[in-house]
Amino acid sequence: MQEISVYLNSRASHSNSNFWTKEIGRRLFRSEITFRDPENYEKLIECLDKDIDKNINTVISVGGDGTVHTLIQKLAGKEIALLVIPAGTANDLANELGTSKRIGKVISWIRQNKTRKIDLISINGKYIATNGGIGFAGQVAKKINTIRRNVAPFKKVMKLAGKSIYSFFAASEILDPLLPYYNVRLKSKEFEGDVKCAALLVNNQRMLGGSFQVAPETLNNDGSFNVTILTHKNRVSLTRCLWSLGMGLDHSKDKYIISFETKELKLELLDDLNIPFFGDGEILETSKEWHVKIIPSSLLVYSSIDGDDLINVVNEVSLS
Repeated sequence: MQEISVYLNSRASHSNSNFWTKEIGRRLFRSEITFRDPENYEKLIECLDKDIDKNINTVISVGGDGTVHTLIQKLAGKEIALLVIPAGTANDLANELGTSKRIGKVISWIRQNKTRKIDLISINGKYIATNGGIGFAGQVAKKINTIRRNVAPFKKVMKLAGKSIYSFFAASEILDPLLPYYNVRLKSKEFEGDVKCAALLVNNQRMLGGSFQVAPETLNNDGSFNVTILTHKNRVSLTRCLWSLGMGLDHSKDKYIISFETKELKLELLDDLNIPFFGDGEILETSKEWHVKIIPSSLLVYSSIDGDDLINVVNEVSLS
């Protein structure tokens, strides 16, 4: 009998634990299902370790990218398949995998064994599945997570605002007269040098924050990751760039964007301070040096599509 553990994040913006428990239980009644809603990080890791020791078939994540981020730290390199049900705000990985909120369709992938492997990015030993970086994007992630933890009604605000919440916070950062720029030294086979930038992003997929197409040619199964650096000199050009990314326009001719693909990258902040590096919408660590590298085919996931078909993904959002 198939053994499945379902991890419910009741704190995610679109999470409804009772609904998902009922629907998943009804549609997978022939499987041995364990529903888990750990009260804290330590309990989650304890549960996940037990599931890995039992070598269960499937882990289902009901939450956002942050929930997935926590799970993949343990699932990386294992033959336990991860099914992502989007119940967060951006749901970047779910969108990239072709996941919809049509529960019947998503659950059928388990029965049909629609799995494939995707790459992960390692940042100082921590894995991310989607996008990450430093600069104003990291500040956006830090502020949203801080408010979400400390202000209970903010979850409702995020549910109502949806993906636009990231655009609002990104705009507020860019329009801040005190917007910081960072001096960063990069070392990779494809690019080496010092840059001054407002943001540096590492991307394992096309979309960031549900709306910003920062790396249109990047796939999460091609054995490399994208680096995008925003070196715009002022807030006006940076705002124009942000609008362009949000509209999905071609930004290949923007002379202030440095973009390249690589397998490994070393970053050193030349300024005398430590700053946060974010990934999958979470703050990974505050530092001034980062070793970034691709870990090919390291996560087994359920997906409706093959990697070569990612460009044609349409995100469905209706429940049925």
